[in-house]
Amino acid sequence: MTPWIAAVHVFGDMLWVAGLLMTTLLVSRHAQENSPDARATLTRLEKRSMRFMADPGAALAILGGIGLVMTNPSYYLNAAWLHVKVLFVLALIILHGFIGIDMKGVQRASEASSTKKSWALFVTVLVVVGAILICTFPGEAYLPH
Repeated sequence: MTPWIAAVHVFGDMLWVAGLLMTTLLVSRHAQENSPDARATLTRLEKRSMRFMADPGAALAILGGIGLVMTNPSYYLNAAWLHVKVLFVLALIILHGFIGIDMKGVQRASEASSTKKSWALFVTVLVVVGAILICTFPGEAYLPH
């Protein structure tokens, strides 16, 4: 059962990160676009990216992670690397919210999102995901109890 839970967790991670990165790129393009037709198309793509990739991916990743912890709670709940990873996951959840707010602001044209802001969110997501991977793969080798 554990390999299936791990597969759901990893699939959710990939879907979540891909959705966030794609949304930031679409918002960046949306901020530069002047054509009403192109803006409408970008709005649809942004919504789909969040609704069908980032949101379900986040749910799968978080539920899969909780499921993995439940397979061996005495180990995972005492693992220092997992505590650090959870902090970075919380940062990714906060970034998810910021990207959603930025997307809605550009769609309403109430907020002129700059391409620099979108690229900053893109790079921040990459850095946080990199930190999560660094915490997860070496595990206890670099972050002992």
